[in-house]
Amino acid sequence: MKNTIDKYIIFIALSFLCVTANAQKTVKILSYNVLYGLKQDSANIELYKSFVRDIDPDIVATQEMNDWTQETLEKLAESYGHPYALQSKEEGFPVALTSKKPLVNFRKVTENMWHSYIYAKVEGIHVFVIHFSPFDYKKRVKEVENVLAQAQSLPNNEPIVIMGDFNSLAESDDGHYGEEMLQGMVKTEETRDHVRNLNNGYFDYSVLNTLKEAGFSDSYKLLTDEFESSLPTHKDGDGKINKETKVIPRRIDFLWSNPTASEYITKSEIIKNDKTNIISDHYPVYVELTLPEK
Repeated sequence: MKNTIDKYIIFIALSFLCVTANAQKTVKILSYNVLYGLKQDSANIELYKSFVRDIDPDIVATQEMNDWTQETLEKLAESYGHPYALQSKEEGFPVALTSKKPLVNFRKVTENMWHSYIYAKVEGIHVFVIHFSPFDYKKRVKEVENVLAQAQSLPNNEPIVIMGDFNSLAESDDGHYGEEMLQGMVKTEETRDHVRNLNNGYFDYSVLNTLKEAGFSDSYKLLTDEFESSLPTHKDGDGKINKETKVIPRRIDFLWSNPTASEYITKSEIIKNDKTNIISDHYPVYVELTLPEK
């Protein structure tokens, strides 16, 4: 009888150890360029809150938080269950980060950036929220190198993600960008001296290739070979519904992950629905990481 009891206790103990060893948690991340701070339009803000509540993410990264302050951001974050919030600055085109859990060792960087970026460690993940220059690929190369310099100072055995509006194209999408889009960009550069997004007369891929060369992966392409644009939506730059937009679909919003984070990514998509069709001129990027519990 005693041997039977001992075996039962051992079995229970081993079962507990196995459950503990295999325990996992899913961290849900949303990255969204919200177009001039949701234009401070009360109806659009409520629509955005509703959308975020639907997704119930653990981490939200936003770009173009124009006319928001640290105080108003905190109130916005609280409305969808995030008690922690951080905005990079309060002028121009800020980026922001909100979370269910504390933001650890955070940094707000405006130096050498067209807009800014935020770094913080959240839920055991090193998070960068970026918004690169919309006008000059050479400036974007410098910006991505600036972000990577900090990322490379972090432990490479810990998950690192870099997300936001890169204003850059991925070479993996090259087959979806044709002559019409190229000629449109050529015409823009002919009429706007400050715009230099073409690299030797062709689409520039050097910004995101710099991330790739540093060992980072495009989270969306980790799980699919399909192309999906992140803009335009049904809303144009004036906040009107525009189903006949002349902007050729392209993908410039991403979440890039280091090898450790890439191992944990179980979902990566660009969310398109009735709400995201009209909240902004960009669609949001949504990623899930399934991490081991510590």
